[in-house]
Amino acid sequence: MEIIDLEICAARKAIHPALIKGDGFNILVDACYPGLLHRIEKAASLHDLSLSELTHVVITHHDFDHIGSLAALKKQYPQVKVVASDKDAPYIEKKEKSLRLQQAESIYPTLPLEERPQALRFHHLLESVEPVNVDRTVSDGEAIVDGVFVISTPGHMPGHISLYIPSHKTLITGDALVYRYGKLEIAVAEYTLDPPTAIQSVIKIGKLDIEHLLCYHGGYYPGDCKTALNSIIADFEDS
Repeated sequence: MEIIDLEICAARKAIHPALIKGDGFNILVDACYPGLLHRIEKAASLHDLSLSELTHVVITHHDFDHIGSLAALKKQYPQVKVVASDKDAPYIEKKEKSLRLQQAESIYPTLPLEERPQALRFHHLLESVEPVNVDRTVSDGEAIVDGVFVISTPGHMPGHISLYIPSHKTLITGDALVYRYGKLEIAVAEYTLDPPTAIQSVIKIGKLDIEHLLCYHGGYYPGDCKTALNSIIADFEDS
């Protein structure tokens, strides 16, 4: 099995969807911003993979920078099975209003007038993301394929999941953790719907046998994972 950081430049910064290549499966983890299917295709091709060989796309949560190109990918490559948590599937399918849109709409009346046009553009962007049918819902501890396990990591969003590959001592974090400015952190508070629960997820991650963390925002964390996780927990307890 091979775990690849598909670093993709988007919106003047890099994002890091993951590719898991194995015997009989190829899994993409998260589907980037809208309009980036061609960049996903190019990034995969650099690792000798055509998306026609993709078997699964696992969505860690339904923020638009993780599902933006999902509809285009599914239309172009209908063999791909879309996988998400049972809690997140209704939002990906747009049977329920996006939690991020609900948050944005609730904040809107409190914004200064000069900030409201930009906020409305963000609302429209969230509304424009196309629904996609989820082929399979998963829960904590379930195997996507042999050797790739779902870890429920709520906090950033209630249905957030990460993927654990014990054979490689690696966790693909989604937004449960981010690597920014040289430091491992939880996602910024304004985008984390439940910070105390996010910290509980960090504690849970810390109990796994891991040596590598691949963050959607920041890529592979280069330091000692256990030390960094303990630091996050200590900082939260001291705040």
